Amino acid sequence: MNIAVLGLGAMGSRMAHRLLATGEHHLTVWNRSPEATKPLVEAGATPAATPALAAADRDLVVSMLRDDDAGRDVWLSPDDGALAAMAPGGIAVDCSTVTPGFSNELATRGARHGVTWLDAPVVGSRPQAEAGALIFLVGGDPASLCRVTPVLRQLGAAVHHMGSTGSGARMKLVVNALFAVQVAAVAELVGALDGTDLDPARAVDVLTATPVTGPASAGAATAMLGRTFPAAFPIELVAKDLAYATTDAALRDADLPLTSTTADVYQRAVDRGHGADNITGVVQLFRGADTV
Repeated sequence: MNIAVLGLGAMGSRMAHRLLATGEHHLTVWNRSPEATKPLVEAGATPAATPALAAADRDLVVSMLRDDDAGRDVWLSPDDGALAAMAPGGIAVDCSTVTPGFSNELATRGARHGVTWLDAPVVGSRPQAEAGALIFLVGGDPASLCRVTPVLRQLGAAVHHMGSTGSGARMKLVVNALFAVQVAAVAELVGALDGTDLDPARAVDVLTATPVTGPASAGAATAMLGRTFPAAFPIELVAKDLAYATTDAALRDADLPLTSTTADVYQRAVDRGHGADNITGVVQLFRGADTV
């Protein structure tokens, strides 16, 4: 296929490299900072100066962007937005973590141009992107999904159709919110071990061996024993996703007391200067002088 990838951050760049490695596609790439395209161009991709130039006449346009605002700028900019540049019959696949409302808005606008929009956020981080082991959560037209599933399976281990437009985006917020709540609970308890007669490393070793600790929580607990937290899922993005989840729920008058409290915890971590740390760095709120 003729494919464009918009957004070459930690995830988008790895996904683009996977597509190039198949040798099956002609790949065009765009990034706000053009230097990010260089490794992919050296590997055989074609650079584009704007999202519109990248998307023009592509069969499939894949985006991996930071949030609703970035997505709206890249897709809908009146000067060089990608959506209006796509040819009728094209498929747009947004792998970003965004709100369901954003996905519905883009699907409506895409339909005016004869373009099908699929919200297809992914579960997984950099190692899974490199290994082609991402999990896609997809909302939108089933027939269009069937057309692009072979490509998505080159990037991921599983493709789950969740339902109509916006359902993939909403499912991703559910996944991220659950993970964030678990990590915050572990952080609170691990941090509270400071000043007790329990050795934190020994306590975590035993905790992770019990049935109450799943793989994600166990990995997070172990990472919290360190003092540095290189980001795979930065706290500032966790806070963004939780804000999206609580806002989406509020639109339906759904009550999310645990998620809302957890959102406050991560926002406090951002306010304390920990926004660039990995999600497990939230433990710093509960250690010694940081505890309030």
